[in-house]
Amino acid sequence: MNLARTINTALLTLVALAASAGPARAWDLVLPDTVVARDGALSLAELAEGPVPAVAADLMICGAGRPGTAVEVSRAGVLRRLVSAGLAREVRMRGPVATVVIFAGRSLAPLELQESVRRMVQPLVPPAQAGAPASWIELDVPRIEKPVAGSWQVAVDRTEPLKPGRNLVRCEVRSSSGVHGFTVTVVLHAFGEAAVALQNVPRGSVLMPKLFTWSWQDLGAARRDLVVGRESLAGTSAGRTITAGNSLRRPDLEATPVVRAGDQVELRVVRGSVAVSVQAIARQNGALGQTIPVRNELTGRLRNARVTAPGIVEWRN
Repeated sequence: MNLARTINTALLTLVALAASAGPARAWDLVLPDTVVARDGALSLAELAEGPVPAVAADLMICGAGRPGTAVEVSRAGVLRRLVSAGLAREVRMRGPVATVVIFAGRSLAPLELQESVRRMVQPLVPPAQAGAPASWIELDVPRIEKPVAGSWQVAVDRTEPLKPGRNLVRCEVRSSSGVHGFTVTVVLHAFGEAAVALQNVPRGSVLMPKLFTWSWQDLGAARRDLVVGRESLAGTSAGRTITAGNSLRRPDLEATPVVRAGDQVELRVVRGSVAVSVQAIARQNGALGQTIPVRNELTGRLRNARVTAPGIVEWRN
């Protein structure tokens, strides 16, 4: 019996100590009959009718509920939370013995959200090439768990066109409940003409479209080093032997030399605004824009000169 009395006394002391840590002045906590939780969870400031002390305003009364449902919050339950947080000193409870909390908003249906994202992303799809199959996209949209209230819309934080293959696009759902950001994976399936060798093409051969058969390939699923478009062959040669039946890839290409080792070339020596030309011998092959060693026939010296045209190189002093 004495043990039970001792335990009760200790519990009462703990409650009194917890209550004494709260706001110093007496205050009224007025509960309404009904309240709408618009952002999911509900704090004391959102629950109460009238002001509450600043130190108690953010005390969470109930967690996020499923949109369209309701729960009952009792006066006793609110008081217990105040006591546990040390905020119950001098509080006077007013209003009904229980408040009905209605969770507003609704969860976004995955298909509804995906179609909205698709409409916003579609303008970022570049137009298909003439004669190519239509481009298309596939989306991986994360599930949005946060409920939204009222009307909502999707905004896309991107203006540059999508590239073939995988793209990460930052999006937002905007509603009266606030803004929720998320990232969508967009795979663009766009088509380009790819080449397959009709016969063996020896290394060093000038590449021309007639050496290949061309077909439309889905660039979203193709190798990234695939050569796309007949115009890609302009000014190129085979950097290695291309076997018949193989797809043409970028490592197969090299710029076609316009100067070859042993060729006599015009070496233009430029000093400021003055330029003179002398004859020189190329020591290696060179394509437009490349720098190659040449030997000045007049002095016998080697110079590293840039190829500016067929048979012409330039050295600036």
